[in-house]
Amino acid sequence: MSRIWLISEYYYPVVVTTGYYVTEIAEYLAKKGKNVGVICTNNTYYESDTISSVEHELRNGVEIFRALDKKITKNNLVKRALRLFLSSISLYKLAKKYINEGDEVIVLTNPAFMMLFMSKIRRLTGCRYHILVHDIFPENLVSIGKFSNQSLVFKCLKKFFDKAYADADSCISIGCDMTEVIKTKINNSKPITKITNWADIDDVSLMNKKETKLYAEYKEELKDNIVFMFAGNLGKAQGLDNYLEAINITSNINVRFLFVGAGAKSEDIKSFSKSNDKVVFAGFRNRSEQNDFLNACDIGVVTLADGMFGLGVPSKSYNLMATGKPILYIGDYRSEIADCIKRYNIGWVVEPNNPHALKEMIEAILKHPEEIHTKGIVAKKVANEVFAKPVVLEKYNSFFEK
Repeated sequence: MSRIWLISEYYYPVVVTTGYYVTEIAEYLAKKGKNVGVICTNNTYYESDTISSVEHELRNGVEIFRALDKKITKNNLVKRALRLFLSSISLYKLAKKYINEGDEVIVLTNPAFMMLFMSKIRRLTGCRYHILVHDIFPENLVSIGKFSNQSLVFKCLKKFFDKAYADADSCISIGCDMTEVIKTKINNSKPITKITNWADIDDVSLMNKKETKLYAEYKEELKDNIVFMFAGNLGKAQGLDNYLEAINITSNINVRFLFVGAGAKSEDIKSFSKSNDKVVFAGFRNRSEQNDFLNACDIGVVTLADGMFGLGVPSKSYNLMATGKPILYIGDYRSEIADCIKRYNIGWVVEPNNPHALKEMIEAILKHPEEIHTKGIVAKKVANEVFAKPVVLEKYNSFFEK
């Protein structure tokens, strides 16, 4: 019997970033009667993540083969690249050993270098493979200032990775903007299926913000104010400097800006919160607490840096919808989340890298608080009907049924 394989850097017990999505997809396909295997590493995303040292196990109907690599930190670009390359070598060895003729493979874009090996895996095993695109390498390095798009290193990497995308039997995109970028990489030569990420409607639901533990923890700072919250990776790709500058020039005193998360910009935001009494930095919270902290606000903030068009889709948007929170999106007007907000009227969109326009939008929202509630009700409905986890996961099942 042929098998469906998923290849990813992260898998259970890592329940953040792609580890969460791959786990849910694999286990859903297994529940639908598919023969499912996973090839992954024991890498973790955050230091607090649980590490597995089990090389082979069966969990919830999915057979897992795990490469146990020596830990390399990802604190700088060179170490991160080395970790991705060595992880890809380990995954390649497992894939060559276990994948057979007739198998269907979904390979994640993390670790990126694994995509470069998949054409050879297909020649050796007779499988078919599809790239599930969560982010686009190496273009994402340009967007955060690691490379110039004119540099020789970038041009070489782009040539290799464009070929890797074009060599796949098909690609799966998580956004309309990402689909457009992939088309340019493969010259529209292979099919692209769009399957968005989802809302965890069974785990995340609407709560009164004043009943959350996070609100109670910062009650003195948050009380009697409209609360905007950014929750997630506080990294360089998020364009947070633009958001902080807008906060700094916002004149309304009846507003608070709550930050939950960890990342490269954590210390900057923590320092900023000490000099601006409208800002509250709550630090990192586990995914298990997301129903609580996502509800500790009135408006969810989602932001991507200028130049990130099509390179990533902020998945937290869907769970914000599930908690009945309208979204203030700071990013390209053509992007997946911007399109969703405009189509369903569940929030507001502001162009990136324009703190004065963002400040004007924030103050306009504060003048019309009734819209916050109205848009939130619609967001909850959209999450339940369009982006609910069972609805989206069934699209993966249909993909393989075809």
